[in-house]
Amino acid sequence: MAEALIGLQPSLVWKHFGAIAAIPRPSKHEAAIARYVHEVATQNSVEIRTDRVGNILLTLPASPGREGAPSVCMKGHMAMVCEKNSSSKHDFLKEGIHLQKDGDSIHATGTTLGADNGVGLAAMLALIEDKTLIHGPLEFLLTVDEETGLTVAKNLDATMVNSRILLNLDSEEEGALYIGSSGGRDTNAKWDLQVEDLPEKMQAFSIAIKGLKGGHSGLDIDKQRGNAIKILGRFLLEVEKLGVRLSSVSGGNKRNAIPREAIAYGYIPNSKWVEAQERFRKFTEQVKAEFHNADPGLQTEWMGEGLKKGKVFKRTLQKKLLRMIDAIPHGVIKMNHDIPGLVQTSTNFGVLNTGRKLITLSTAQRSSVATELNYASHSVASLLHLAGGEVETSAGYPGWNPNLKSPALQLVANTHEKIFHRRAEVKAIHAGLECGILVEKYPGIDMVSFGPTIHNAHSPDESVAIESVEKFWTLLREVISSYAAI
Repeated sequence: MAEALIGLQPSLVWKHFGAIAAIPRPSKHEAAIARYVHEVATQNSVEIRTDRVGNILLTLPASPGREGAPSVCMKGHMAMVCEKNSSSKHDFLKEGIHLQKDGDSIHATGTTLGADNGVGLAAMLALIEDKTLIHGPLEFLLTVDEETGLTVAKNLDATMVNSRILLNLDSEEEGALYIGSSGGRDTNAKWDLQVEDLPEKMQAFSIAIKGLKGGHSGLDIDKQRGNAIKILGRFLLEVEKLGVRLSSVSGGNKRNAIPREAIAYGYIPNSKWVEAQERFRKFTEQVKAEFHNADPGLQTEWMGEGLKKGKVFKRTLQKKLLRMIDAIPHGVIKMNHDIPGLVQTSTNFGVLNTGRKLITLSTAQRSSVATELNYASHSVASLLHLAGGEVETSAGYPGWNPNLKSPALQLVANTHEKIFHRRAEVKAIHAGLECGILVEKYPGIDMVSFGPTIHNAHSPDESVAIESVEKFWTLLREVISSYAAI
C-alpha cells in the first residue's frame, strides 16, 4: 500500500485504491486497469464478461440462503481525467499517481488524483473480497472511456446487465443521493469566410473581453456569469452603424465551457474613431455594472492596431453574424419543478472562431427531459439556419429524468438515516452521467447514485476526504445487506 494510505480505514478499500492509483489509466488506455480487475475477479472466483468495446461485467453469486434476494448491480468507470500543473513532468501513459496525505484528505502531486472514479472502483473490488458481507446476487459494471463523452457506454452490450436495481458509485458528495442527470447534444454551424477589400480611410482596432469566470456549461450555467462572445457581440452590433468592418471574431475554446474570453479585429472610419471610443467607454461601464456580482473580474480592452490594410467580412456575412450572436440563446431555459434549484434545460454558446476559410460555431444543449433537449437543439439549429449557417447536430447522449418515488432511492435514503441519524440530500445534476445511457439501454431499471466527497475533480487540485470514504463504504455495505434481507 502507498505510504500515504497506511493505517486508513476501511483498509480493504484503500488497499485497492492504492493499487488502482499506481496503474496508468487515461481514457482509451484502460487495458492495464482492466487486467488488474481481472486478477482480483479471478482470485475470488468471480465470473467475468467483457463486451466488444471493453466494458466489464463481474458477477458474484449470492451468499448461501440469499439466492432469492433481488440482484443488485454496482457501476463505475475505469478511466480517470488526466490533468496536471504546467510545472509537472508527469507522464500519465507511463506513471501511476503519486499520492499524498494532507490532514484529512488524500491528493496527488501536481496532477489529478483519480478518486473520480477510483474510489468507487476500489469499493467494488473490496466488496468482492469482503467475505464477511451477507449479500444477494451482485453484478459490477465497469465502463471504459467515460471521461471523454460517455462514448463507449453508448456501445454497451444491452444484454450484459441482468439486475433491475443499480447503484452508481460515481458521485462526489457524501451525504447526497443523486437521482437524475442531464442529456446533452451539440449544435454546430459553419460559414464560408467571404471577404472583400477594405474601404478607404479606415483605422484598425481590436476589442477584447476577458477576465470572466467561465465555468462548466452545465454545473455553472445558472450562476448568471458573463459569456464573453455575447458581450463582445453586443458592442459590435452597437458600433456597426458607425461603419465598423470586421476581419475576425473569435471566443471560447470548448463547446461545454462558458466562454471566458473573446476578441474581434476590424476597422473603423477615421472620422468615427473618437465616437467609437466614447461608446466603448460607456459600454464598459454598463456591462461591469451588470456583472459586478456574478463576474466582477470582467475586463474590456480597446486597442488601436498597427495593421496593414487587409480583407474584411462581406457586408452580408457581417450583418448575419452579428445578429446571430445577438439572438442566439445562452443560459437556463427551464428549471425543474420537483427539485428546487435544479436546472432542467439549458444551452451554452461555447465557441466562435474565424479561421482561414471558415467561421465555425459550437453550442451545447442539456436537459434531463428528452423532448426538451430536442426542442432546445432544434431551436438553436433553426436560428443558425436563418443566419445562413451550415448546421450539424450531434447524436448526443440521453438524460436521466429524476424519479422521487424510486424504490432504490427510498431504500438507500432510509438506510442512510438509520446509520447516520440524518436524512441524505436528494439531488440531481445538470451534467452528463452514464445513468442516462443505462436507462435507455435497460428501460425500467431503478437507479440511485452516491459516493464519497471529492473536491476539485478533473483538476490538479483534486482531493478526497478520508472520513467520507469510510462513510461511503459503511452505507454501501449496509445497502447491500438490506437488499439481501428482502
